[in-house]
Amino acid sequence: MPTGKGGLEEYAKIKVWLKRTVVACIFIPFLILIIWWGGIVFLGLVCLISAVALFEFYQGIKKKGQKPFLIEGISLGMFVPVSIYIWGDRALPPVLILIIFCVFMRQFLKFETKDAFTNIALTMGGIFYICLLFSYALILRGETLGARLVITVFFVTWLGDTGAYLIGRRWGQHKLCVRLSPYKSMEGFIGAVLISCVAMLISRLWLTFPLFHTLALGVMIGMVGQIGDLFESMLKREMGIKDFGRILPGHGGVLDRFDSLLFTVPLFYHYVKYLITLGNFS
Repeated sequence: MPTGKGGLEEYAKIKVWLKRTVVACIFIPFLILIIWWGGIVFLGLVCLISAVALFEFYQGIKKKGQKPFLIEGISLGMFVPVSIYIWGDRALPPVLILIIFCVFMRQFLKFETKDAFTNIALTMGGIFYICLLFSYALILRGETLGARLVITVFFVTWLGDTGAYLIGRRWGQHKLCVRLSPYKSMEGFIGAVLISCVAMLISRLWLTFPLFHTLALGVMIGMVGQIGDLFESMLKREMGIKDFGRILPGHGGVLDRFDSLLFTVPLFYHYVKYLITLGNFS
């Protein structure tokens, strides 16, 4: 084991990286299999990830002394992916209205005014941020070539995250946004965009988008993925925590691992849905 402060810090970083790699090697093949399988199995995975991430979110809020409706919030949040699976995205408007009404009524039945607005806002904010945004993975899976599309956005987003980490660690000199995350750098941000473009080019092996759209998606996923990561960092700094959980060694919590995807999956879906004709690809 290395000695000295610098050596110990470097050893700790390598140890964390090894943990991240081992977890990824175990988890990613399983994830690909579930995505390819689709159906109720994929729905179950989306619900599980959403429920755990929402639980971590509410627990983080509680550390600030706030009291969102944890059980009710998670239960209502599950209506979003389940309704999408059964009725498609046309179910979103009535389901979201139902969720808003139920959260309002939950607060109303307390017959208290203290923290009423905060309880409602935080409970619904978690549902919209996590359950609604991640449910776009189900909507995307239901499109033509859905399995390939979902695998692609996961692949490009996570490879971009990895590029940001490695390039930022090696060459990062200029801070990106110290108030939100003191360790993010401009070099890492640029690295995320470049690596995401490379990942999109690789994805042409199984998804033959035109070159322009391939590069455009690479740039946007790289940028939006880092914005999603920064957004989560902002929340964690407000809550006074380093990670949302410890369920994934080397990664933190489920929300720490899927934060970028909450932003990139809806972006990818809408770009592919409205700017690319899926029927032209096979």
